[in-house]
Amino acid sequence: MTSQTLTVVSSDGVEFEIKMEDIQKVNLLQKMLSFNASFAESSIPLPDVKACVLDIIIQWLRLHEEEEPRTEEHRQTHRFLRNISQADLDLFDSLYPRWRLKVVIDAAYSLDIPDLIDTLLKYTANNLEGRTAEEMSAWLEIPLLKDEKKTAADDEQ
Repeated sequence: MTSQTLTVVSSDGVEFEIKMEDIQKVNLLQKMLSFNASFAESSIPLPDVKACVLDIIIQWLRLHEEEEPRTEEHRQTHRFLRNISQADLDLFDSLYPRWRLKVVIDAAYSLDIPDLIDTLLKYTANNLEGRTAEEMSAWLEIPLLKDEKKTAADDEQ
């Protein structure tokens, strides 16, 4: 027997299928379905999430489809353990340029996916730990404020 799925539509009109078992990890969709079960019979638009981002989120859900959602107690107990799986590392390392990582983090918050948020924050923390401000700026691809001031000063001369 095949698994039931829920159809979601990205902001740019691309449809994706999410397994009903994975909905329990996506709190926004879970709340929508608990409020009105008829949502499962049609496609659900996600106006804040583009297809390229939704694709990454669904890849992450499939990587973790055998896992039960973690409880808040589990997340709090393990919040300082920053171990993440190699599969997660490979997936998140593919988010280059870094603005792609930012939009996935934004979407994880928008869709309320606590396990993904936790993993993304640990990934980011692991990559920033022990770096200087300049190295962090380079990894995040965000110019330092002092660099912006220097550039503005150079432009005025």
